[in-house]
Amino acid sequence: MLLGAGGMALLTQVTVTSSYVSAVLPALLILGLGLGLIFAQTINTATAGVAREDSGVASALVNTMQQVGGSIGTSALSTIALSATATYLIGHHTSPLAPAIAATHGYTIAFGVSAGLLGLGFILAIVLLPSQRRLADLRHADAATPAAPGPLPAPATAAVSADQQVSEAIPVALCSCSPVITPVAGSSGGPGITRQAFRPGSGAGT
Repeated sequence: MLLGAGGMALLTQVTVTSSYVSAVLPALLILGLGLGLIFAQTINTATAGVAREDSGVASALVNTMQQVGGSIGTSALSTIALSATATYLIGHHTSPLAPAIAATHGYTIAFGVSAGLLGLGFILAIVLLPSQRRLADLRHADAATPAAPGPLPAPATAAVSADQQVSEAIPVALCSCSPVITPVAGSSGGPGITRQAFRPGSGAGT
């Protein structure tokens, strides 16, 4: 947030005659770095300490508020910029460059408000965010919470007879492998056991 505020503060120095390379590009690089560091950390912090069963709802709420906040912020800053531009034109409408200067003035005012909001966000993050010890306590409490009981297993539809053969499944690694059942000696008095093997090249798709 401090990097974003610094980039916005640099943009407030833009004038009608400013060069892009010297006045705009450095501010955009700093601003892009700052905003790139904000979003991932914001989502991570907003969902920290949330119970496991509420993690989906918390993530959805964060994404929703991010979209709503972006829309409201864009509308509010556009209104501020247009109001500042109109106010400047009322008092300086005689110059030929008055429209361009007024538009630039409105943008710089919006950039200044954005820098102030980012600085306020930095202060609120320092004051309101929980400490590492608090987060560790929340994770420990979440881990100690017993999991909700799962559904009961479905009853078997049919019992396996004692004289049925049992096969051992081997994962198929190639599409050209086909299963071959080879008998394996069973235990004394027990049912015979077969091993399901796969012979390469014995037929694709079988």
